[in-house]
Amino acid sequence: MVAVPTFVAVRALTQSYGLAALVTCATLFGGLMFGPDLDIQSKQYTRWGLLRLLWLPYRAVFKHRSRWSHGIIFGTLIRVLYFTGVLVLVASAAFYLYVLLRGGAVPGLAEMAERWRAIEASAARTVGRNAVWATLAGLWWGAATHTLTDVIWSMLRKGSEIF
Repeated sequence: MVAVPTFVAVRALTQSYGLAALVTCATLFGGLMFGPDLDIQSKQYTRWGLLRLLWLPYRAVFKHRSRWSHGIIFGTLIRVLYFTGVLVLVASAAFYLYVLLRGGAVPGLAEMAERWRAIEASAARTVGRNAVWATLAGLWWGAATHTLTDVIWSMLRKGSEIF
């Protein structure tokens, strides 16, 4: 429902089809897969399939509809930080196991940090710094539309009880 207006607005603001497409895709992902209902048994949660196991600690920590899960500002930021942390842990563990199985020397924290910086620099060169901000904006907007819909729906339900 918000995909076309999002694309049109971002294209008009940035004059870039690429950024408009990126924000729109991130918005769809944010609404369908990365929204505030990952803290309960929901469509968003079940869409992750087997990977939904990654969200179990998140579900254990955050109460549904708290300001930390559904908050218009902090909700998406917390999910991005959480998911990034999980990906870093999984990737680091996989790399560590790979090195162990190959019989190589296990890297220290400084070497691991250096490799992550190299990955970050390569990503910045490949997709640009604006792409990261565009992706974050799209994720935020996708989740925000869910939260705003929840708020409007609650107001309508409470308003209809008055009449």
